[in-house]
Amino acid sequence: MRKYLKQDELKALLEAPKRMRDRLIIKLLYETGIRVGELTALTIGDVELEAGEITIQQAKRHEEGRKVPLVNSWTKTMLRDYIGTRKIRKDPLFVSNKRGALSRRQVERLMEKYGEIAGLDKDKRHPHVLRHTHAVQALKSGIDLRTLQQNLGHSSIEVTAIYLTMDIDDRKEEYSKHPLPGMGETGVSQTNGVEQGQVEAPVASNHTSSFVLSE
Repeated sequence: MRKYLKQDELKALLEAPKRMRDRLIIKLLYETGIRVGELTALTIGDVELEAGEITIQQAKRHEEGRKVPLVNSWTKTMLRDYIGTRKIRKDPLFVSNKRGALSRRQVERLMEKYGEIAGLDKDKRHPHVLRHTHAVQALKSGIDLRTLQQNLGHSSIEVTAIYLTMDIDDRKEEYSKHPLPGMGETGVSQTNGVEQGQVEAPVASNHTSSFVLSE
């Protein structure tokens, strides 16, 4: 099972940065599911706030680029404020303190820093974990597998289907919310109908009717 963030971990991570640029980086990695290399290659011209989409120019297996939706209004507002008065479309979207394009390693360091502040396990302090988190949470929210495949830029739907695998905590939660029929308490003592001192006769094993409910 690939590592991903639970909702409380994600909330703590999103709230960790105080700097707008850093919070925006984490939000975009999670909300769009793009790779860290795709994020650092973004230019100002790749962001279309009115259309609500981002174009990944250097997308794997997509010579014409890959578009991903940008639907969160708060994220769009943050992007508009962050871009500010910068108008040159070929300029990098995310810049370092020296005004150069932010590198992949710099984003990895940011994730390590804020992951530690948020109290995440060491194996969850990597930008790619946010891509996994996007995929898992999208499927939980009802996004179909084909839509997710196109958004992530996977070559086949079989690759995307990996995210259908749930860890044991998620499976326990789902079974708790959706109990199997006939598993509730009956309210009848198991000793009813058996007089004190008597030994209840053994019931013959019948595997074919184990899950058949009486009419």
